[in-house]
Amino acid sequence: MKKIRIGIDVGGTFTKAVAIDVIEKRILGKKSVSTTHSLEGGVSVGIVNALSTLIEMCSIDHKEIELISHSTTQAVNAFLEGDVSKVGIIGMGVGMEKTNVVKRTHIKDISLNSNKFLRTCYTFVDTSKYLEEPGIKKSIENLVSEGAQSIVVSEAFGVDDPSNELFVMKHSKLPCTAGHELTGIYGLEIRTLTATINASILPKATSTANYVKSAVNNLGIDVPVMIMKGDGGVTTLDSFLHKPIITVLSGPAASVVGALLFLQVLEGIFIEVGGTSTNISIIKDGKPEMRYVNIMEHPTCIRSLDVRICGVAGGSLLRLSSKRRIIDVGPRSSHIAGLEYSCFADPDELIKGEIVPISPLNNDPSDYISIKVPGGKSYGVTNTCAANALGLIPKNDNAYGNADSARIAFTKLATYMGMPPEQIARQVLDISVSKISDYIIPMVKEYKLSKNRIVVIGGGGGASVLVPLVAKELGFEYKKADYADVISSIGVATGMIYEEKEKTINNPTPEDVTQLITEIKDVAIRKMHLLIQYPFNRNT
Repeated sequence: MKKIRIGIDVGGTFTKAVAIDVIEKRILGKKSVSTTHSLEGGVSVGIVNALSTLIEMCSIDHKEIELISHSTTQAVNAFLEGDVSKVGIIGMGVGMEKTNVVKRTHIKDISLNSNKFLRTCYTFVDTSKYLEEPGIKKSIENLVSEGAQSIVVSEAFGVDDPSNELFVMKHSKLPCTAGHELTGIYGLEIRTLTATINASILPKATSTANYVKSAVNNLGIDVPVMIMKGDGGVTTLDSFLHKPIITVLSGPAASVVGALLFLQVLEGIFIEVGGTSTNISIIKDGKPEMRYVNIMEHPTCIRSLDVRICGVAGGSLLRLSSKRRIIDVGPRSSHIAGLEYSCFADPDELIKGEIVPISPLNNDPSDYISIKVPGGKSYGVTNTCAANALGLIPKNDNAYGNADSARIAFTKLATYMGMPPEQIARQVLDISVSKISDYIIPMVKEYKLSKNRIVVIGGGGGASVLVPLVAKELGFEYKKADYADVISSIGVATGMIYEEKEKTINNPTPEDVTQLITEIKDVAIRKMHLLIQYPFNRNT
């Protein structure tokens, strides 16, 4: 019997699923659907659609599936869009230290962008007294009356003795996070901030996890459903229910894992070009670099792969000034604007169109460019269109479109702008390459990479659009990852249990180190039991 793993990567533009035979180490099939941001079930709907379609397309017997794993953009999207819940914070400490504890646990409203905030409310509990159930319930009720939809509990030195935090959590009917759950390091303020950010997406995470779990069960599939973490490992849906913050940057992490599986690179830069954004990460000594995550410029205690996200990609729309000169490419994409790419349009339809400036989303500037054709349909003019117009995309590539349509689009732009079409197309690509290079150059210096050993690896559906040009601009060797268009889904499917724990110990002894290693093993083994409890998977 086959042993099949299914990996599903949720990107900003597409949700891509891949089925892998882990015994023969071959890809059985792949399926891509549009990411379902706006539907009631959110991105979960796209996950289930991709999964069910892939299973039917590849005639996969449910008994052959040993694991389903997916990445998620939900955490990042929630912060970017301000779609977060109000958090009630319970700061705890002994009365004589109240002023200091309140200062470090009373996290005020957190700015997410120019007009969106993560709202909070606060109360303090004195732990020098015996905690009683009625008092704790009253504190929680007061926070609920102020609009709290989830709860954070954070006590000074709670990482050493979490009993009080656990006591409060037990009496909360709302989704709840404690500071000790996310990290073992000291630093009351950053621990509380991290927990607050995590708690703000708990209600939505609960809904997503339950939807996916229920949908998989309804399909008659009785296997573990895992989720990708930002550190490149996978964890259970139950972990996601409590700690959704660990999935921040899980999509980019999946791509790096997939690339490392297929390309044995010791020192390189992995660039994944999607439809909306480009993810950039560093590989050094055969391993991806890690760092603590900043969320909307707010520091956290969560570690993940060091992935820098650039707001330009294959589907990025070009923008013109009032003088009809290019001022930028992106950050909005053709997909976000609800437009197909010009290079995938029928030439006979496109030739009848006219250049029309648009505003992709509410409050966006109306300087993004589209081509409107008779009948009202509009097409976007993108990086992918520019690359096709210049004949830069190989015929067997995912980004390969209709060169005639692409040239028509830029000919219309040439008339509108009073410039040669080839010059416009090259300028579009040059701006995008420059934006990505501006992220890479500081990373090369930061990680002290040897420039003569650097290999630039391209992944994502838009890899051939921009990555070869970036490598040429920087003078680095270029390779395109095998299965570049689904490399992230491959990484999700092949991700392994990975656990990390941090703990502050003054003058650690060998026994302390042994104890920490034992704790990590216990956590990893408990999660591995999920993978071996099914009869067909006993030998995994």
